[in-house]
Amino acid sequence: MKKILIAGVTLASAMGLFAQGSLNFNGFLAGTTPGVNIVFHIYSPQVATPNVEITGNSSVAYSTSVRSGDYPTGTQTYTGTLIGGTATGTGSTAWANGNNYSVDLVAAPGDNQPASSLVLVAGTTETFKNNNTLLAGFFNPPSGAVSIPGTTYQGSGDTADPTSATCAVQAWYSGGGAFPTYASAVAAGMPAGQGASFNVDGLAGGNLTVPNIANAQSFSLTLSVPEPGTIALGVMGACAFLARRRMLKK
Repeated sequence: MKKILIAGVTLASAMGLFAQGSLNFNGFLAGTTPGVNIVFHIYSPQVATPNVEITGNSSVAYSTSVRSGDYPTGTQTYTGTLIGGTATGTGSTAWANGNNYSVDLVAAPGDNQPASSLVLVAGTTETFKNNNTLLAGFFNPPSGAVSIPGTTYQGSGDTADPTSATCAVQAWYSGGGAFPTYASAVAAGMPAGQGASFNVDGLAGGNLTVPNIANAQSFSLTLSVPEPGTIALGVMGACAFLARRRMLKK
C-alpha cells in the first residue's frame, strides 16, 4: 500500500507540472464588463503611410449600429479597410476576402515578456470572418480554449510555472495557404502586422473560468515600401548593367 501511495503522489505531482494554463482567443466579445468583454479590429494598411503600422483601439465606441467601433475605446484613427467581411477578390489587396488572411496568437509565460520571446500558440491559426460585412475586422476564433505552454493555473499543484502570459495577435496575407505562417508572409513582403503585446492573468484550468484577451487592441497591417536609398541603388545598378552591355557590344 505504501508503494502505491507514493506512486500516486508522484503521479499527481507530475500531472501538476504539466497542467498548462489556458485562455479564450476571441477578438469579438461584445459587452461592457471591464476585463471580460472586448471588441477590437484588424485593418488593412494606412492609406497615406502603408509601411507604418499603428495600434490602439479606435476612438469610436462599439455598438450594434457602429460595428467598426471598439470596446474599450481608445484614441486611434484608422484609414485602412477592415479585413474580411465578404469573400470578394483573390489578391493580396482584396481586403474584404477574409479567406485570404490569417491570424494567430503568440505568447510567452509570465507578464511583460519581450516581444522577441513570444512563440506561436498551437491551435490559434484562423482566417477572418467572411459571412457578414458587419463582422469585418474580426477573425474566426478557435472552437475552444487554447493552452499556453510553460504556464499553469491556480490550484494545479505546479508552483514553478506562472499563471499568466504575455501575448500578441498576428495577422497576415496567407493567400489561401500560399503563406501559411506570419514569418513566411513577412519574408515575402506580403501585408502583415503584429499588435501590441498584452498580459493575460489568471489563466484557466480545472474549474476556473477561462479568461479573455481583454487587453488586446486593434492594429493595422503594413505593406513593405522600399526606402528611397534602396530605390536609388536599384536604379544605379540597372544603369551600370546597361552601360556594361553597351560596352560589350562595341
